[in-house]
Amino acid sequence: MSLRLSIALIAVVSLLVAVALAFAITGLRPTSAESPDSAAVQTTETVPVKLEPGEKRTLFSELGMSCISCRAAVASALDKVKGVKTYSIDSEKDWVIVTYKKAETSPKAIKKAIINGGYKVGGIKELD
Repeated sequence: MSLRLSIALIAVVSLLVAVALAFAITGLRPTSAESPDSAAVQTTETVPVKLEPGEKRTLFSELGMSCISCRAAVASALDKVKGVKTYSIDSEKDWVIVTYKKAETSPKAIKKAIINGGYKVGGIKELD
């Protein structure tokens, strides 16, 4: 095998490993299967979701996310909030929908965690 072919093969394998790691980082916590499409977020209409008694869903928008690393940082911040059950993060559209137990946390506490994680919250909308 030529040296150029070996280098090209190493580059391809490295790229595949990097992509696999990116998916592993962003998938640290299960997210809701009901992730809305962009039209749902823009009109604030969402896919119907069956919540358990005492659960709420809230949309946090305009966080200042711009990449996959941002998504991982927001996920890490949400993982630290007691009462957060699931979340859906879209770093391209710059929003997160959080399902939480209202007896254990609140939108204010979730917002504080996002801000402490290095992001902002420009909008909050209760969905359910």
